[in-house]
Amino acid sequence: MTDKLTITGSADLLATVPHLLGTNPTESFVVVTARAGSLGATLRVDAPAEAEPMDYAQMLATYAANDEEATASYVIVYTDETGTDGQLYPYAAHVAALTNELATARMPVRNVWLVTGTFWAEFGADDKYPLDAIRDSNANATLTYFGSATDIEVYNPALLGNRAPRVEAPEGTEEDLAAAGEAWAAALDATDMPDTDTARKLAAAFQHKLIRDFLFRDTITTHNGRFGDVVTGKFTGRPDWKRVDRAQEIAFELMKAVPAGQRAPMLTLMGWLEWLKGHGTQADRYLKLAAEDVPGFRLAVLLRELINRGHVADVARNAETSYKRPKN
Repeated sequence: MTDKLTITGSADLLATVPHLLGTNPTESFVVVTARAGSLGATLRVDAPAEAEPMDYAQMLATYAANDEEATASYVIVYTDETGTDGQLYPYAAHVAALTNELATARMPVRNVWLVTGTFWAEFGADDKYPLDAIRDSNANATLTYFGSATDIEVYNPALLGNRAPRVEAPEGTEEDLAAAGEAWAAALDATDMPDTDTARKLAAAFQHKLIRDFLFRDTITTHNGRFGDVVTGKFTGRPDWKRVDRAQEIAFELMKAVPAGQRAPMLTLMGWLEWLKGHGTQADRYLKLAAEDVPGFRLAVLLRELINRGHVADVARNAETSYKRPKN
């Protein structure tokens, strides 16, 4: 969407960020990279707290450098903290260090903004503007019109209920693997959601680690056969993104068919697919929920570590293969 969205001023760009992240940031630093004529990656990290300015700046610049096509950047500080040590604006030393580091990384900062709970401003400037200017911007209206929304609760266990009985994972035989693969492919190719019996069988298949890994891999039509490469975003070609969207919809339905404590594989699938789309913040939210549903769920933990290191999937870096929001 953002490659076809016209951004004419600061309010437009600030309005775009929550849509890119899927949430309105608070107590955060956000770096948005820019390429020729378009925005690139969007990186959000927690505000620095006690972190030293140089250490914090180098970490963010390293993450931003994963966008190898970036030629510039923007920085937004979201906080309600006030300046200290005579500084009118908070985190002034961190902003200065980050500006220098991004310039060194050949992503010079075009602008820095401060966004609080009551106003926004160019960082260090005297003029303050109401948040309504962001909410009423052309970019926010356009993105909302095309179906984008911010701060949607991605998962509410209470709404899914806990009346469904637990399922038993298959033994993992070759016959089990083949049956699960056929059922998953059929569900992805169908137009209706799986019935309850099919949903429970698929959810049971996702409880077996080996079968789960094969189902993850086979969601991607361009995979190279190696689960390790596929799960870390290392595959060639453009995925069938409609199939990916369909897989996320089915995963949500499968969670209704099992109780809490058996939803982690589907939450992990949804998070992984968000990451492949380039939506790191949404991905991390799903993966965190997976690790809460089954404490320490290994695949979710590993993927969160990958995301928190700032790694961007290869498929999301390439404009020819990256996800595009479907038109209504």
